[in-house]
Amino acid sequence: MSFESKNPTTGELLGTYPEHSAHDVELRLQSAWDGWKRWSHTPLSERTAFLLRLADLLESRVEEYARLITLEMGKPIGEARGEVKKAAFGARHFAQEGAAYIQPEPIPGTPGRVVYESLGPILAIMPWNLPFWQVLRFFIPTALVGNTVVVKHAETVQGCALALETLVKDAGGPEGLYVNLSVQRGEVPAIIADPRIRAVTVTGSVPAGRAVAQQAGLHGKKVVLELGGSDPFVVLEDADIAKAVQLGVTSRYSNNAQSCIAAKRFFIAEPVADAFIKAFVEQASALKVGDPLLPDTKLGPQAREDLRATTERQVSDAKAAGARVLTGGKSLDGPGYFYPPTVLVDLPHDAPVAREEFFGPVALFFTFKTEEEAIRLANDTEFGLGAAVCSKDAAHANAIAAQIEAGAVFINDFVRSDPRAPFGGVKGSGVGRELGALGARELTNAKLIWEVA
Repeated sequence: MSFESKNPTTGELLGTYPEHSAHDVELRLQSAWDGWKRWSHTPLSERTAFLLRLADLLESRVEEYARLITLEMGKPIGEARGEVKKAAFGARHFAQEGAAYIQPEPIPGTPGRVVYESLGPILAIMPWNLPFWQVLRFFIPTALVGNTVVVKHAETVQGCALALETLVKDAGGPEGLYVNLSVQRGEVPAIIADPRIRAVTVTGSVPAGRAVAQQAGLHGKKVVLELGGSDPFVVLEDADIAKAVQLGVTSRYSNNAQSCIAAKRFFIAEPVADAFIKAFVEQASALKVGDPLLPDTKLGPQAREDLRATTERQVSDAKAAGARVLTGGKSLDGPGYFYPPTVLVDLPHDAPVAREEFFGPVALFFTFKTEEEAIRLANDTEFGLGAAVCSKDAAHANAIAAQIEAGAVFINDFVRSDPRAPFGGVKGSGVGRELGALGARELTNAKLIWEVA
């Protein structure tokens, strides 16, 4: 058996990648275990030096890696470059600041202190939509603390999977620090059960994350879950409308509208709704759709044919429920899995499709009369990843943000991850945190040392 990587712009087969046999899996798990025994005792200064070399290599290979990302999942080439550069920034940040995140912490008034120690090999199940950053944002802090990783990357981006494994080796990562694992989903439970795996992290869909968490729970292993999102984007009456429109369009359609953290449900105060929606439709309609390797393309294809089919079904369901299409709403003819920027209005809040995560270039618009209504509707979802609030009044915006159920709320900005800040969700969007000080400590053993003279 093998995995296939296809160019979503053309449908062309890019490559086939053999799956690892049971023997291969055993060798790789043992490599990660043996590697952890060495890496966890490597001085922190050497681990941070490794991260600096990783950053240097990422910066020197931006064009190579960006093209690979674009070919395998269709992201516009400029955004692909940005993804690689962000990973380099993350590696450099943790090399420079990470030691402070995991310093022993005295417990005031006691003879105790907490030390942050590595756990062991961590299984990471990673998605296709940010094939470099998503993996490296997990790997960088967990390598810093002394863990090793076993990465099951998405089946459709196996070229990126192999490139990442080679990147770590080229940066001087020792044997077993980063182990790539090419296996089917059905083999994951046995890998989770293996005693050499000490914890599991998943970035992906809600069903996938819950299935993994169930398996991990059976064996008493920690999980970090970054799952789906249906982020609300709330525009208050006192917002800067021009700025809010620009932020909303960028948030909704970046990464080919295939991000967990993205504005998906827009809630607009009635007095400014007509102006906001009109300007949003104009800007969305003007986005150039096409070959993502061309520098002026703003929206490439969806990553797989089945993903576009899901978008088609969701738009059809929305129209059947009463939604109106203001722009887009129909797949584009020709090769590739293209779907245009789409805006829907008048979708009833209680329609089943209104509660689904749209992982395609579709923006849902709702209006509200009162801010209490906006908060209630923003929270009326199983998801709780991110949210945005637009207002010229900081106190006003913060009062609204405090009532939104999400792992992050961005005021007068769009939701994004940053290596310096913790990232993660609540409710169906997951548990645990990545990045920042909290992320660095998430996959460690917070050990108490109680020392009496």
